[in-house]
Order: sequence, then structure tokens, then C-alpha cells
Amino acid sequence: MAINYLNSINLNQNELIKAQIENQPNNAAAGTGVEGQLYYDTTLDVLKVWAGGAWVEVGGGVETLTTTDGTYIDLTPNSATSGAVTVTADLSAADGTASAASRFLTKDNTWATVPQGDITALTEGTYINIDTPGGPIPTINHDATTRTDTTSTDSPAFGGSFEAVTSVTTNTTGHITAIDVSTVTIPASPTITLTGDVTGSGTTSIATTIAAGAVDFSMINAAVIVTEAEGIENNDNDTTIPTSAAVKAYTDSLIVGGLIYQGGYNAATNTPDLDSSPSASIKKGWTYTVTADGSFFTEQVRVGDVLIAEQDAPTTLANWTTVQNNVDLADLTTVGIGNVNAGDAIDVSYSSGTATVSVEDSTASNKGAVIVAGGTGISVAYASGTATVTNTDTNTSNTATGTITAGQLSGTVTHAFGINTIVQTIDSSGNTVYCDVSRTATTSVATISTAQAGAITILVQKIG
Repeated sequence: MAINYLNSINLNQNELIKAQIENQPNNAAAGTGVEGQLYYDTTLDVLKVWAGGAWVEVGGGVETLTTTDGTYIDLTPNSATSGAVTVTADLSAADGTASAASRFLTKDNTWATVPQGDITALTEGTYINIDTPGGPIPTINHDATTRTDTTSTDSPAFGGSFEAVTSVTTNTTGHITAIDVSTVTIPASPTITLTGDVTGSGTTSIATTIAAGAVDFSMINAAVIVTEAEGIENNDNDTTIPTSAAVKAYTDSLIVGGLIYQGGYNAATNTPDLDSSPSASIKKGWTYTVTADGSFFTEQVRVGDVLIAEQDAPTTLANWTTVQNNVDLADLTTVGIGNVNAGDAIDVSYSSGTATVSVEDSTASNKGAVIVAGGTGISVAYASGTATVTNTDTNTSNTATGTITAGQLSGTVTHAFGINTIVQTIDSSGNTVYCDVSRTATTSVATISTAQAGAITILVQKIG
């Protein structure tokens, strides 16, 4: 809502910076103005002023207009001094002939007929058609040309051939005059020859022969297969071969009870599952490093802690060993070993390793706990540790009110506040309006330049 001023504003010859004139789409929207009132017509993009009982474009109208006739051109009017002016331009050439045939403007500023040539008709030719071949102005067109393309396929083998168009020749008008067709021959398949312990040759497939003695099968044929783990520790020979199951069983027997690193453990998501419904496949000695803080069988673990299974298929915290990682002194951002120390307005006492922290009362020289208490005209209420302070003073002796009655130009408020007062003026809708205010030690007078339809309330408040 615009601020409502009821008196003139004196800028004392100061600049009005970045001001915008009232925008309206037309005169009707701008309404009836007063002499000298401005608005900007957003439809015509012009500034208008109320003058002589109507909206008039600022700077509108012609001050002076002078035109000069040129070669072949007459301008009307040649001069004007006011009002809306329309300048009309006409060719000044004389009509040298009454013929309806095509005419042209000659250098002597007359119209003349276009002379006809000696050609009386044109005949269409190959790929050429003519509109109005008998004239007077024929149009020669090139016929539309269609082309039908054909395709073919070929699958030549080694040594086979196929034909391909390698170049196309055209004349300057774009017509094809020649093409070059080349015959392409695919080379024959080469022969590949293998030498050494494996020999053979061929073009598409090769039959190979392994040379005698290249592979010694005697050791394989004579070897004994070991299917049990027992005896593998003495299997240091070239005549027995253990199965993978026997090797695994023997290896497992060697590492039972040792630490076997299994990777990281996200305690925040229990990944992999170690404490909710752990897999029976977890073995004694399996070791994990905590990669995210969380709870492990209700115990807090942090990044870097190490978890070691103490038995197969562990199901309780007692079945695990937890190794904490580098517990150090605590600081503001690191959880660690620390103690609570007394500070400003804070008392600390210890009993059996437990610290008790209490807040001291505030004094003039020591900050501490403060309780807000109510006083005269002030009430205090607490809710969830927050104090709400309310002014309950109903004393209105420092204010006075008056009215500028509808149709009047001023109103006076009598008081005993002195000249240091705040004066506010409000219209009947509760909006602040701005009046011309004068003050004395006992009165405040508000004056407007134009009588209003409704009353204006004057509120005077004492300062100090």
C-alpha cells in the first residue's frame, strides 16, 4: 500500500533519484487529475500531464515541420507548426501514355511503355518447360527429374572379385556425364606354417603335430593321487599329487586359531552381519576392523577398533575380543580420555570418579545463573526453560489523542508533555497518513491540505 501524504513534500532542491512516475494503461485508468499531475501511459509509452482539464502528452504535437520535394517525389505538406501531421509522398512523373501495357519511368520523369523484342514465341526442349511461351514475359523452368536407385550384394571368397563405382563426373549444370567402374579382386588366402616342437600348415585350418619328447607324460602316468590330508606334510616327492580338497583340509588345520583378516565391519549397519543373526561360517580367529561407529552386541565401537572371534559361530559379546584403537586425550572434536575442570561461574567436585558440575549465582563481578523475576508492571512466565516477559502496566498518562474531523483541515491535541513528543496520524482504515505537524509544550496540531471524507486520528506520545 502506498504511503498517504496529505501535504506537499519539499525536497529543498535535492535530487529525486531513481523515482518512477505512476504507471497506468490509459487515461481512464489514470482518472481525473489536478493541474500539473503526471502519469506514464504504458500502452502508448508516453508521459502525460493533466492540463486544461484533460490528459495531454508531454512534449506532444509538432513544433515545426519542413519538407522539401525531391527528384520524382512530391511531399505534402511542405510545412506545419502544430497538431498531428501526416506527410504524403507521390511520384511527380507525368503519364506519357494511356497504354495498359507494362511501363517504366524514364529519365525525363515520364512513363513509357516497355518495348517488345523480336522473339515472338519460345519452344520447350528436353527437360525444359516454359510458362507463357508467347510472352510478354516467359518463365523457363527445368523439369523435375526422378531417379530410381538399385542395390546388389556380393560375397566374394579369397581370390574372388566385385565391381564398384569409384568416381562420378558431372558437367557444370550438374548433369552426370560419366562414371568409373573398378573391378576389385580379393587376394588368395595365405598359407600359415608352424615350426618347432609343434608343426603343421594350412590356409583355413591347421592340423598340428607335437614332436616326440616335447612332453614327458611318464611322471604324470606314474604319479599317485593323494585324497586325504594325512601324509601331505611328508609328500615331498615327484610321484604323488594331492587333490585340492586335501590341500585345503591340510591348510585349514595349520591356521586354526590364528588371526585371519576378513576386512571391514560397518557397525552402523551391521555389515557384514556379526551380531544380529551371524552366520555359522564365522570361524575362530576371524578378525574385522570397524569402518563406521555403531553398536556391537550393545557395546559402543568406533572406527579403527578391531574385533576378533574367540570361537566358531560366535553369538554373544563374550565370544569376541574387542581391541580399542588409539584411545587418546579428548578435545573439542575427539572422544577420548579427559576430565572436567572448573571454569567461570562453574563449580566441579569429584566423588568416586564421578564429576558433579554446578552453576554459580551471578554477581556484579562474576557471570553465572540468572533468574528473571517480575517487577512493577512486569510479569514473567517460564515454559521449557524459556522466560516470557510481559509489560502489564496499563498507565496511559503519557499518551493523548485527538481528531481531524471529516471535512476539516486541522485538529488539535492538548497535553502537558512538553515539546518532546511523537505524533502519529491514522485514517479510518488504520493506515498511517502523513500530515503537517506543529508542536508546542502544551499542544500538537496536525494540518492537511485537502479535506478527507473520513476522520483522521491524532496520537501524541510523550518521549522520556
